[in-house]
Parts: sequence; structure tokens; C-alpha cells
Amino acid sequence: MKYLYKGSQSQERLDVLLSFGKSTSEDIKSALSDHLVRGIGKANAATLNGVPGPNLTRALKRLEVTAGKVEKIKEYDWQVR
Repeated sequence: MKYLYKGSQSQERLDVLLSFGKSTSEDIKSALSDHLVRGIGKANAATLNGVPGPNLTRALKRLEVTAGKVEKIKEYDWQVR
């Protein structure tokens, strides 16, 4: 299941998701923010931040895994209540 879409995140939520993963360069963080918060297309976000497209795609895939884990925890918490 896909949890992260263009323009779907707040900057605060993106920062929290990034804090759960491995260290990410500032350029990649900016490209992720442009794509997931501001709603800029993936290719344009990569270009604007001087990031190779495959690197941004790789970072998005890693972040998607993290977002999936967060959603599983939320589902579990909801069932327990």
C-alpha cells in the first residue's frame, strides 16, 4: 500500500518520518519536502535541489517503508482501544 503522495504531508510529519530512518542529506530532505509537502513533481523536485532522480526515488521508497510501519502501529493502537 502506498502512504506517501505528492503534496500529502505536512512539513512536521515529514520531519518525524525522516527522524525514524537513516541519515539523509539536506539536498534529499529538501527534494522530499518539495515533493511531499509542496506538491512539486518528483523529477522537478530532484532537479530543483540538484539531486539525481534515482537517489530521490530511493529515498522515497525508504520513507514509504517507514510510513507503512507507522500506519501499522496506528492500526494496532486503534484495535486495542
